[in-house]
Amino acid sequence: MSLSTEILSILSLTETSSMSNLSQRLGASLRDLEAAVNQVNQGRTFITRTENDILMLSDVYETLCSEKIRAVLGLDADRFEFEVTARTASTNDDLLALVKAGQVHDRLIRIAEMQTAGRGTKGRQWVSIPGGSLTFSMIRSVSPAVMLKGVSALPLVVGLSLVRSINALADVDCRLKWPNDVLFDHQKLAGLLIESTSISGQHFVVIGIGVNVCLPQILFKDIDQPAIDLYGLGASIDRNVLVGNIVLELDNVLEQYFANGFDLFRSEWCAMHAFHNRSISFVLPDSRQVEGEVVDVDHDGALLLNVDGKVTRYISGEIQRTN
Repeated sequence: MSLSTEILSILSLTETSSMSNLSQRLGASLRDLEAAVNQVNQGRTFITRTENDILMLSDVYETLCSEKIRAVLGLDADRFEFEVTARTASTNDDLLALVKAGQVHDRLIRIAEMQTAGRGTKGRQWVSIPGGSLTFSMIRSVSPAVMLKGVSALPLVVGLSLVRSINALADVDCRLKWPNDVLFDHQKLAGLLIESTSISGQHFVVIGIGVNVCLPQILFKDIDQPAIDLYGLGASIDRNVLVGNIVLELDNVLEQYFANGFDLFRSEWCAMHAFHNRSISFVLPDSRQVEGEVVDVDHDGALLLNVDGKVTRYISGEIQRTN
């Protein structure tokens, strides 16, 4: 992890810190710290430094506001309940805790300006910057009949709804990476994490979404995969408009999926898959690696690969690269 990223991580947890405290904590000289802050602030001011040498994260975009989001949704707003918080560990964890406490509401959406312990699939940390990220979670109740049919294709359906929203608002051509990443030119722009839970016979899914809006470029060097943000694509979108459109598209798609299954979306999903009909390396959960050509996804959302002339079905794993 670079010194710049370490500074950002500390400020995301402590909100403010003096240069002298950072120097002691990180074992870095004041000169090196100043250079690292300047690296973060290339192109945009992400870290503000006061006259007393106190550092704090800057808000790089407008703040989120539930009333502004509801205004975007118009008459559809009454379908949802919005909670906006300045900072939390994880919006997914917040909603899961409400389920356990019996205090959950269907279509409750929790949005955070800052997540201090946000995560993606496989436990990867999701970096959050005030105003520079969009991180939120929505909870949906799922009927016993739908659970009986299964919701294994849910990550694909959610990813498709996310691509639809971003492409329409930003006027870009984002694509999907099985099962749940949103890419632009093979660089990650957005991702999601879906978790499920049950209480007293009621079933719920919590859908967490993270979108890179405007992040320090130095952060991308410490991410374990190529990444990009909307700012880098030349898209300047009010985050309240962005979350409103994403939520509405997502909810509409979920209703169709729960009623009709994944086959309704399957051909569109394949058309949007960045790796469709491509030869790839596929890493299995046990770290074994196979080479094959992506030929389809099935009605349950499993990836179908042609491996040595035989079509094989995979329900978990990661596309690592194209050949």
